[in-house]
Amino acid sequence: MACMAWWRAVIAGMVALLLVAADAQAMKQKRRKTALMSGDILIGALFSVHHQPKKKTAFTLTCGKIREQYGIQRVEAAFLAIDNINADPDLLPNITLGVEIRDSCWYSSIALEQSIEFIRDALATPEGSSNSTENDSCKSTATSKNLVGVVGPGSSDVTIQVQNLMQLFQIPQVGYSATSLDLSDKSRFSYFMRVVPSDYYQAQVMIDIVRHYNWTYVSAVHTDGNYGQSGMTAFRELAEQSNICIAKEDSVLSNAEDEAFDKVIQQLQEDQRANVVVCFCEGMTVRNLLMAAQRNNVTSRFLFLGSDGWADRSDVVAGLEETAVGGLSIKIQSSYVEQFDDYYFKLHPDTNTRNPWFKEFWQSRFNCSLPGIQESDDMNLPPCLGSESLRKGYKQDTKMAFVMKAIYTMAWGLHNMQRDLCHGMSGLCNAMVPINGSLYRDYLMNVTFSSMNETVSFDSHGDPPGRYNIMNYQRLENGSFDYVRVGTWDNGSLIVHEDKVVFNFPDRQPPTSVCSVPCNYDQYKRNVKAIFGGAKLTLSCTKAGL
Repeated sequence: MACMAWWRAVIAGMVALLLVAADAQAMKQKRRKTALMSGDILIGALFSVHHQPKKKTAFTLTCGKIREQYGIQRVEAAFLAIDNINADPDLLPNITLGVEIRDSCWYSSIALEQSIEFIRDALATPEGSSNSTENDSCKSTATSKNLVGVVGPGSSDVTIQVQNLMQLFQIPQVGYSATSLDLSDKSRFSYFMRVVPSDYYQAQVMIDIVRHYNWTYVSAVHTDGNYGQSGMTAFRELAEQSNICIAKEDSVLSNAEDEAFDKVIQQLQEDQRANVVVCFCEGMTVRNLLMAAQRNNVTSRFLFLGSDGWADRSDVVAGLEETAVGGLSIKIQSSYVEQFDDYYFKLHPDTNTRNPWFKEFWQSRFNCSLPGIQESDDMNLPPCLGSESLRKGYKQDTKMAFVMKAIYTMAWGLHNMQRDLCHGMSGLCNAMVPINGSLYRDYLMNVTFSSMNETVSFDSHGDPPGRYNIMNYQRLENGSFDYVRVGTWDNGSLIVHEDKVVFNFPDRQPPTSVCSVPCNYDQYKRNVKAIFGGAKLTLSCTKAGL
């Protein structure tokens, strides 16, 4: 019998070409682990279970150390969400939802390698599909997993790369962390939507904070990549409209070597009047900047105002608490997932068999060794005692609620699609299988549901509304360090609780960050243009009449 429709053959050929490069590289690598919960329908998920490779060793595609936040917690959040969905009789009744989780390592090449595996699963002919016969000579021999969509990955840069691939095969993608404003462009990213707001709003939040404190002359740093570049472009445009001047501007890769971050800090020091540094940065960029400030002995020189890449992440400031005190960061408003803590604290390596990275994580978290596990770099670790507790030093992932919302978005899209196509029948019907990716995308764009006392919905760009908390890193009265919420931004309205804000400057007062000191009563400020990007810049006071 002739092969299936010509377009399916073309797609299979494209996959084959992609697999040549991916398989060649994979032969050099230890086989990457995958977590799989089987189901009638499968959702793919990309999480940064490990840190990205360092720049000098990136060509090896060897991931860094394992991560609790951003990694293990997100894997377990996905499992918990799937458990809850399958236990809900009113959501996808008589359909078991499964998930296949892969490690993106916060790195595009690795994420693309893993995405090709998702595509392979999505294109495999579902068992029982009416679109093939037993005599079909081109029938795929791959085991069908009926994968219908992907959530993640975390980084905007990596998400864009993955979406460029996924949309070729009409596989919908729901973001839980990628905030780049470029992803709102449906002419470029037609199969992408997200449960986090666009960075367009975030840039406005940063401008509003700068204006609130009358900081008219600031420096700016961004992570070299789409997230930082697009966010800083929006900030720069809004700054010019608000007569805010940018003194120094620089960019740096998150995985750059220490010398690159030292150079950024040294360049920022060149302008003595710009004491505020706006950082549209990923969390590890902020961490490396704080480390560079510490190495260069300028820990009290700058106030860093960071984007949601920093938020209230403990891994950004661990070991750098004194240096980070006084910093301001933006966190997307989200609910705390109480249920997750109860679930997470009960996990143990002896019983958690569905998470293939959990034993590696346990060894790293508690600096001990488990029998038969070789992932640790230190072969001389003492054995784990069994009394270790995940409660100690625990902090819930900043994006926890969004991970679960992304998975629920996938489930509700399938639920509404099944209801319309199967006409009252429970379970999967012939009209639904195989899943039409384009139709499924349309259902996803139109879902509305309640999650954690919040309504989840999308505008025509696939974006939710923007609501943020303003965080301030402080030393508390008991001597410990933590983030304190000191303000909110909701749909254009900024509220700052001044009595709660603590700055790492003399008298705990906000720093000045202006181009010139205030003029005397008989002077006026002289403005010139075309100095920094064409924005008006107050250079000096001029005596009236001159």
